[in-house]
Amino acid sequence: MLGLVISDSFKTVITIYILIPFLIIPQLLLSGIIVPYEKLNPKISNPENIPWYGEIITARWSYEALAVYQFKNNDYEKLFYPYDKAMSISDFKKNYWMPTLQNKISFCKRNKDNPDRKKEVVDNLSLIRNEVEKEMQSQSANVVKFDHQDKLYYDKLDNQTFKLLDDYFELLRRYYMKLYNKASTGKDHKISKFQSDSASREEFLKLKRNHHNEKLAEFVKNSNEINRIIEYKDELIQKIDPIFLDPENKFVKAHFYAPRKQAFGDYHATFGINVAIIWFMSILLYMVLYFRLLRGLLTYFEEKQFIKLKTATKKKS
Repeated sequence: MLGLVISDSFKTVITIYILIPFLIIPQLLLSGIIVPYEKLNPKISNPENIPWYGEIITARWSYEALAVYQFKNNDYEKLFYPYDKAMSISDFKKNYWMPTLQNKISFCKRNKDNPDRKKEVVDNLSLIRNEVEKEMQSQSANVVKFDHQDKLYYDKLDNQTFKLLDDYFELLRRYYMKLYNKASTGKDHKISKFQSDSASREEFLKLKRNHHNEKLAEFVKNSNEINRIIEYKDELIQKIDPIFLDPENKFVKAHFYAPRKQAFGDYHATFGINVAIIWFMSILLYMVLYFRLLRGLLTYFEEKQFIKLKTATKKKS
């Protein structure tokens, strides 16, 4: 559709040939696979979401759809995805998220009476408050609750608040440990069904060889990322295992390799959402082509430039 639009809009073949690389190269470079979005200039990107220019790159939507679908829905991984997801969430919470927050709490505890460190304490409290509030929206809130967010402010801090936080995180640690163990046991039980005899074992190994792609798994799990968790705008951002992390945004927008996305109040598979976006882009380009909008815009600027030149020529004469 984009090719038809430029073919219809420009008058010379040479202009079209010159434009083609400018249309194709951004599709390659900004698809998210060659250069991660957060590695680009920080002024035009952020570590939390896909930047605006990534949202208009059709190749990004198609590549993400195919990568997520192939990882989640192949005959091997679909047997274990729910277990792997629960284990990933539990592992991240226990080994990265909770230790980071507990370090922040310890810092606040040590420096709450130090006026020189007041700003750092206030910032840390803001982060702790935001993260606890987000956790209260997750599945753990059904089992472990913290109803004292109003005390997580500098002027309300006391030893009782720290005690409540310590108790809360200890309960959370136990919850995620149980969740991990339950998922691990379930996965082991499913694998053991394939280990009953040599024929079943060979069938299982063949299934993995034929369907599990190590390089793709490396991409969608972001396993080469050194910083597993980062702090950004009073929030903690998970950088590993994006394929197991559900997005919080309520309408389509999500991190790269999100397993599913929200739309119209419910979660939908990334593949379906992304294909719908590609159709939407195609329809928009069809409308541009059908009504010859780009051609009309170029003609308008040409006429405007011609009038300006004509007026300048009259003034000189």
